[in-house]
Amino acid sequence: MAALNQLESLRIFRAVVECGNFTAAAKRLDCTTAWVSKAINRLEAELENTLFQRSTRHIRLTAAGERCYQHALHLLDGWKALEDDLSREKQVAAGRLNISIPMSWGLSCFGALSTQFMQRYPGIELNVQLSDDYVNVLEDRFDLVLRLATELSDSSLICQRLASYRHITCAAPAYLERYGRPSSPSELGQHQCLVFARASQASPWRFRHGMQRQDIYPSARMVSNNSMLLRQALLAGEGIAFMLDFLVDEDLAAGRLVPLLQEFQAAPLNLYALMVKTSHQPYPLQLLRQFLRQQLSA
Repeated sequence: MAALNQLESLRIFRAVVECGNFTAAAKRLDCTTAWVSKAINRLEAELENTLFQRSTRHIRLTAAGERCYQHALHLLDGWKALEDDLSREKQVAAGRLNISIPMSWGLSCFGALSTQFMQRYPGIELNVQLSDDYVNVLEDRFDLVLRLATELSDSSLICQRLASYRHITCAAPAYLERYGRPSSPSELGQHQCLVFARASQASPWRFRHGMQRQDIYPSARMVSNNSMLLRQALLAGEGIAFMLDFLVDEDLAAGRLVPLLQEFQAAPLNLYALMVKTSHQPYPLQLLRQFLRQQLSA
């Protein structure tokens, strides 16, 4: 067993007084009678007073023991009140959360989510930074970073997948009337394409057909690090784009855009939540993680 401290000694002392003997107190506390005896002896030594008059069959509180019992009740009740108070504070839905989220996902999806969250938890403040650049969770001191990626494996962080999005190759009807539609990914080189690139480094458009995979680096009519800007050019009929479904689903449903190369599966992109590993995660952050997981899984 661990070494005794004064508070634990007082708990044992209180149990002895209320149970009437060492054996009954040990049973209540689920420990040995020897451990109870050791606690009382140590408490008497520290207080330099005899707390019990002992005989072979009975124990009785001394005057010092009576005073000690009253103080013990006060101290133990105060400690319990402190624990309860701090426990309630941990569960208060209030505070400030610093969040970094992808630019286009934030503009397309997070607005409605953040409004619902703030209405549900009016005591929580959100500081939301939108960026498609790489964000260092530790150095930039964010409570939560959402990142779109095929996969993540940073073991120094808590990493949780929240959602998965499909890439859709598409174009406006006006573009297809002028230039026709490609029948395979390899024909994209003959078309004008609208390409997303982070820091001028364009990622390939990845397609799979059966067991075969094709990585296409299309010739670009326009390159941008912002998918919302590319979407405007896409709707205006200026080219073919490789867009995530949350950006174009409504346009496809309304006929403003036409899906292309549907028999060629494109690699999905996952939305991950990244957080610093800690033994005590702030309660507002727990609430936000739970809320996003529930809303995005639905």
